[in-house]
Amino acid sequence: MIQVSITMTGKSYNPNEKYSIFNHELKTFDNLQDAKKWLRDTYGKSKRNRMYVDSKNEAKHIGYVIGFKNADLSHYPVEKWLQQDWIEFREVKTIALS
Repeated sequence: MIQVSITMTGKSYNPNEKYSIFNHELKTFDNLQDAKKWLRDTYGKSKRNRMYVDSKNEAKHIGYVIGFKNADLSHYPVEKWLQQDWIEFREVKTIALS
């Protein structure tokens, strides 16, 4: 089973602003292919950079940082911001408690 952790961050267009976290989601898939299909369907061709974690002997590719422009169209004036979603793939397994 594959779990995808999505940490959503955003900031205004002001270059002096810093990104801050505004939401976090966990999604679960039966396999890696389904998770990658969800990623393509959700983010399309948005700019993505690989995300790595360092281990003792190597850096491991564990996900992506995907950046795009976003806006809240539900009220006026429309608020626009830059968004980066940090997407980490994890393998999940069930364990016996006894």
